[in-house]
Amino acid sequence: IDIKTADLRDLGEAKGGYRLFDLADTAHARQRAGNLRFAQPARVRKVLFPLPDRLVPGYFVELVSGDAERTSSDATAWVFGASDGRYLYRENLSHAATFDYRVWAEDDDKHTPLGGPLADMSPHPTGRPDGHLPRFIAPSLISIEGFNTNPDGRADPWLPADATSTRGNNVDAYADHNAPDGFSSGDTRAELSGPGAFDYTYDLRAEPLAAPEQIMAAVTQVFYVTNWLHDWYYDSGFTEAAGNAQRDNLGRGGLDGDPFLAEAQDDATGGSRDNANMDATYDGASPRMQMYLWTGPDLRSLSVTPQNANYASNTAMFGPQRYEVTGELALGEDDVAPRGDACGPITSDVAGKVALVDRGGCAFADKARNAQEAGAVGVIIANNRESDGAPRLAGDDPEVTTPAQSVSLEDGSALKAALAGAQAPLRVTMTREPSVERDGTIDNTIVAHEWGHYIHLRQVACSTQMCGAQSEGWGDFIALHMALREGDDLDGAYPLSSYGSAALGDSYFGIRRAPYSVDFAKNGLTFRHISDDERLPDHPLNVSAPQNSEVHNAGEVWAAMMFEAYVALIRHGGGLTPPRAFEQTRRRMSDYVVAGMKLAPANPTYTEQRDAVLAAALASDQGDFRAMAEAFARRGAGTCAVSPRVDAQGLSGVVESFKVQPEIALVRAELDDSAGSCDRDGLLDAEESGTVTIEIVNRGAAPLSGATASIEGPGGGVTFPDGARVSFGDIAPFATGTAAVPVKLDRNMKPAEDLKLNLTLKSAEACTPTRVEALVRRVNYDEVPGSSAVDGVETQSTTWTVEGLSGELVWSRAEGTAPNRVWRGVDLGTLSDAALVSPPLEVSETERFVLTFAHRHQFEASDGTFWDGAVIEISADGGETWVDVAKTADPGYGGRITSESGNPLARRRAFVGESASWPELDRVSVDLGTAFAGKTVRVRFRVGTDEAAGDTGWELDDVGFAGVKNKPFATLIEDTASCQRGPAADAGADQAVAVGELVTLDASGSSDPEEDELTFSWTQTAGPAVELLGDGARATFVAPEVAAATTLAFEVKVSDGIL
Repeated sequence: IDIKTADLRDLGEAKGGYRLFDLADTAHARQRAGNLRFAQPARVRKVLFPLPDRLVPGYFVELVSGDAERTSSDATAWVFGASDGRYLYRENLSHAATFDYRVWAEDDDKHTPLGGPLADMSPHPTGRPDGHLPRFIAPSLISIEGFNTNPDGRADPWLPADATSTRGNNVDAYADHNAPDGFSSGDTRAELSGPGAFDYTYDLRAEPLAAPEQIMAAVTQVFYVTNWLHDWYYDSGFTEAAGNAQRDNLGRGGLDGDPFLAEAQDDATGGSRDNANMDATYDGASPRMQMYLWTGPDLRSLSVTPQNANYASNTAMFGPQRYEVTGELALGEDDVAPRGDACGPITSDVAGKVALVDRGGCAFADKARNAQEAGAVGVIIANNRESDGAPRLAGDDPEVTTPAQSVSLEDGSALKAALAGAQAPLRVTMTREPSVERDGTIDNTIVAHEWGHYIHLRQVACSTQMCGAQSEGWGDFIALHMALREGDDLDGAYPLSSYGSAALGDSYFGIRRAPYSVDFAKNGLTFRHISDDERLPDHPLNVSAPQNSEVHNAGEVWAAMMFEAYVALIRHGGGLTPPRAFEQTRRRMSDYVVAGMKLAPANPTYTEQRDAVLAAALASDQGDFRAMAEAFARRGAGTCAVSPRVDAQGLSGVVESFKVQPEIALVRAELDDSAGSCDRDGLLDAEESGTVTIEIVNRGAAPLSGATASIEGPGGGVTFPDGARVSFGDIAPFATGTAAVPVKLDRNMKPAEDLKLNLTLKSAEACTPTRVEALVRRVNYDEVPGSSAVDGVETQSTTWTVEGLSGELVWSRAEGTAPNRVWRGVDLGTLSDAALVSPPLEVSETERFVLTFAHRHQFEASDGTFWDGAVIEISADGGETWVDVAKTADPGYGGRITSESGNPLARRRAFVGESASWPELDRVSVDLGTAFAGKTVRVRFRVGTDEAAGDTGWELDDVGFAGVKNKPFATLIEDTASCQRGPAADAGADQAVAVGELVTLDASGSSDPEEDELTFSWTQTAGPAVELLGDGARATFVAPEVAAATTLAFEVKVSDGIL
């Protein structure tokens, strides 16, 4: 709260140089303080505080305060700068007590959460899909206060010393059984079971809601795991300033008031099952994780008589979950090929029978509904993939009331053969008896997965399908990173959620199509498998959702890449001399994860996010970087891999690469007059010499050597005195190299000419060995500042400024159609509110004030909803306040920005969607009349975007203002400076001659730096007059009669026709 000086009472001096203060006993102070009280007077004294380069005066403040309705207080020490009041130091003087938690976690000094209540699942004990049923294990009683290292060098406690429930600074955990969402009447936090303890044992053989203690045991578990993840990743950089979730950020940056809400057994009484989700709100608003109950494993059978045969089957997520049904087996066929898929109305006789249909063509639930409508009493769906087992029948259709099971392709074929050769009807009996439900709240890998969404989405702006898939993969990897232990078989199979997802089938698979493994015989997913048009690997799979591009499926590929990188890092560390400890490698990996997320652009592609992770590793350790780069390459994401376009249907367009190599790309090519300038304006003009500075980057993960650049000119007007080819030295991964090519313009270069050059980059090692870039650069011109009221956006200098949220990311001067430049305001896929602001404009007292410009725009929109857009505003008070120009004149806005997505321009009419003549420019004139007559105004072009997807944005050109008295913009003119340096005259050596002798004056030693043709003019300047003959470099005369030695002097003037 904000306490003013007037709200304090000075109690005078105290020992130790302190001065004491308390809250004033006034109505105003009591109102501002609310329930706050000082447990003892605050102590303040003057100090000198050491900064890195000097000592500064400050005030040390010791404050013991708390809520008047509580029996405890918090003690904190601060140092504030005496000159500016800024916070220099903070120390927490309160130390919380350690609490005991009965949870599934390692009972050692690290207290790492286990995967859940099952034994020996990381890695899978057999490494085969053999139906292994893991045993339950007992939880442990863990004593912990917290273990992160805060700026004070201490751990931040999960709970205050006087806590009575699972409501701490980092996490608020509770069972959210009842509506509305959030903690409300009927919901449960775990409460102390005894002094300093949450000692509840979850009974794995009882229903999740069997008793209050059962519920509080689950809440305790999720409170523990989410706090553990908070502290682990805090020490890897996910701190307050990085946007983590905390009730109080303790003065360390970021926005507080957003504790992590961990909702256990969410909507258990409302029926939500078999899922979990994460609302990863931005910093300052609490993220919300919802953990659901899961269907338990069941007893089921599928038997056929008179064969007396039993078939392995799988169950459906839709339809009845408990049943016993018997009926004659019959093929379910429709009238459209392939007839056996039951994707249309079934025309074969299945009334009162069990329909046998094939997988494929439509959803599982659609097949069951079609069979039900034809009168079937049961449905068997045969797989259409070899060696793929009986698939889990995913889907949701409340209208399906007919039991459904699945069988493998091989068993389906056997049933069809038996049906075709049967002498008597085959009768099928299908049964299912579910067991107790399982609580996803105590499956720590599910909790870690959802927590992974939160850390990812707090670091990376993410609104595309590809980024959403990466988020699913990040969630899986956070769980894998938590689950892997020192000494584990690194080639083993690592399933996730084997406890919660037991009903989905064999524990070997967990919740995914395959367990995670660096063994390609267990998990052969590579980069291409994010695309729908790619066939999956030929090894055991548990496939439910059929499309590879579905976010969970495509996310498995990202997690497989990251797991490959983690295992490679462990092996690399173990191979060092001396070996690096497992815990050090484990910490490094999470450091690289957090830094890689921070370095990623908005909506990164797979290869962009790969590069961000690798850049984080490269900044720390070359060996780590190389090991991880090679691991990505093993999964098809090597240097030359290409991600799909962000809008690619089915994530098609992947190009795989299995090698680590360099890649060359142009960063910049700049032209200057640094080698021989006539006017030193930085612009290359006729007769001047300069350089083309070429900067390239190695975008690959291997060193680049032998790269060259060569420039091809237009064939006249430009020369390269030292040759047009340069070489670069060795360039490390992700580093840049620079080389310069000397260039000279001829005297005859046209004014304001567009110089067209072709730049060729070559490297035999690179993914693209030859890369040609077309360069168009304007030369031979000058800029005249303050010479126009129209900005053509062509000058080097500018008087416009950029301001607002993400201003520098949104606005820039860019090439339109080369070399024409435009102002470009990008429609970001993240929250932004950025303006391009004009210089002051002095409006005429009498003329009409008219704004003109050419523009085109393409802002995010869908189905008539305008998510992003732009407005034009004007200020008459130096930018203190702004109003829309639409209040005075119509700028031609196309619609209203929606209020549904948090756009800063929500509900305002704006330029939205696509401009009328897109991609051509539209010309706009906004006549503001005399509304601003005699005033100095500024105009701004303002772009507002929401947190979701972006688009091309807005381009502006030829922005002009009529009816203004000043000319704030520069213009281009022909170069006026001359490089002509003039000839050097040389009249020859002095001569001694006799009377009557023919004398020759010789100026042929004169020269011209441009080698222009010279003309000569001789005159006599002293002595008796003589007649000079000749009009060239040489002139002659006859030495005159003289009575004594006499000096004659002559002068020659040399001209090149200009000087």
